Amino acid sequence: MKSNTFARRSFLKVAGVVGAGAASAFHTCAAWAKSGAAKAAAGARPAELANFKGSIITRADPSYLGWLWAMTWYRIKPRDQFPIMFARPTSQEDLSLLMEYANKKDIQMVARSSGHNICNTPLAQDAITVDMSLWDEIGEIDTENRTVWAGPRVLSQPLNQKLFEKGLAFPSAHTGFVTIGGYLLGGGMGWNMPAWGMGCASVLAAEVMLADGRVVIASADENTDLYWAIRGVGPGFFGIILRYKLQLHPAPKIIKNTYFYTLDNLEEAVARYKKLLPESNNRSEILGALGRFNPPGTPPEEETWHWAVNVFSYGDTEEAALEAAKVITESDVGEIAVSNPVVDEPVGYMDLYNQLMTDFYAQFRTTEIAIFTDDPAPVLKYLGETLSAKAIDPRSFGFSVLGSNPTVPEPACYTYKAPHYISCYLMGDTNEDVQHSYALMAEMYEAIKPYIKGYYINEIDLTQFPHMAKDCFSEEKWNKLLAVREQFDPKKRFVSYLNDWSQNAATTPKESV
Repeated sequence: MKSNTFARRSFLKVAGVVGAGAASAFHTCAAWAKSGAAKAAAGARPAELANFKGSIITRADPSYLGWLWAMTWYRIKPRDQFPIMFARPTSQEDLSLLMEYANKKDIQMVARSSGHNICNTPLAQDAITVDMSLWDEIGEIDTENRTVWAGPRVLSQPLNQKLFEKGLAFPSAHTGFVTIGGYLLGGGMGWNMPAWGMGCASVLAAEVMLADGRVVIASADENTDLYWAIRGVGPGFFGIILRYKLQLHPAPKIIKNTYFYTLDNLEEAVARYKKLLPESNNRSEILGALGRFNPPGTPPEEETWHWAVNVFSYGDTEEAALEAAKVITESDVGEIAVSNPVVDEPVGYMDLYNQLMTDFYAQFRTTEIAIFTDDPAPVLKYLGETLSAKAIDPRSFGFSVLGSNPTVPEPACYTYKAPHYISCYLMGDTNEDVQHSYALMAEMYEAIKPYIKGYYINEIDLTQFPHMAKDCFSEEKWNKLLAVREQFDPKKRFVSYLNDWSQNAATTPKESV
């Protein structure tokens, strides 16, 4: 547990965000003052938590707003979600004290590992935010069985750095600064997904603190319903993950090829890639960024919107990776590309974390949607034309994974809906940008709705579209998920989107797709 490291990172993050986003900070402070929450629960930490070794930040603490700001990654903050306190446990004993206190006082809790969910799920009105920042231990790597225990606050890139040193890898997030905690709970779309499937498919077990304070192991052999739930439930989980047991994989060799397509030939390009998927046989990952991305050397006055495709081909050896890449490079996908700047470039596994162009401004996201579809071409075409014409912020973009193989072996609540993944992110700086983004996202959602088969729960805005939660799952799995939540958290101690549904409900306040 690296408390000093986190403290430095937290300070830098808070200072940078408040400095750059002063307008949003002002509105958050004003909402805080008007809500009445600022006057509530004044005083030091509760007497029942006197032996809590970690940090307790109540509403009376001068640093409360700084913590509020640091608990979620995005600059957009909710106006009416002020936790009663922030608690950063240092040990299981701390967590037990906190759980006992929450049960005694009938206060809800919500766990936070890095706060990357667009819904700002670690912030809930009058709840206790349990900041798991110190739970970042990576256990001893079992190279023979290819397993390791890791805490929820472990970051994707440092985890794989340690594994790579032993010739191993884990399908953690495409973005290196995302923690494994919530990423795995929501399924986890990570590197080499065509071959390895969703990240949660490689979760062998988890150590979990339940609402009644018990600590249990959830696996295929113990507490199987709980294990089933953690593999796909997302930000609605009704417990606190203390650590995961992960199945590791041999680190592959990788070959990269890059192509740029204009919006005019995007649909034809998608069709050509789709035809290659059977022959590719899950050996290549086809990632597309849809936005103002241009080939190297493009003059500023000629910059426009493209579908920029990176194809990563994997193999046990570089020769095998090159052979996998031939399915792409010897096809006709390059004939209609306006540029092919990267050809058969060897890429190290750790170099993957430097590949995405959108990571640098991710915190400016205002709303987002992520779908699975059988027919990606018209969706990408529509999003490209609409975003380029109507998005208020030119950093807005779309993302796609063709032939993504979003599978998870049973038991898992995660539900396979369709093979192709498309997401869309609207950027902004001001409250006016947020309102514009919400209206535009609602418009785009209605247009692509006929093509939607399901959603990726980690990247949908349940603040704007609460009905999408149910449509992430099959009807059978949804009903079971409600029942399992009732089994393990009957008093709704944990904040969850599941709390807004009854077991027999067919719809949320908004009509389901």
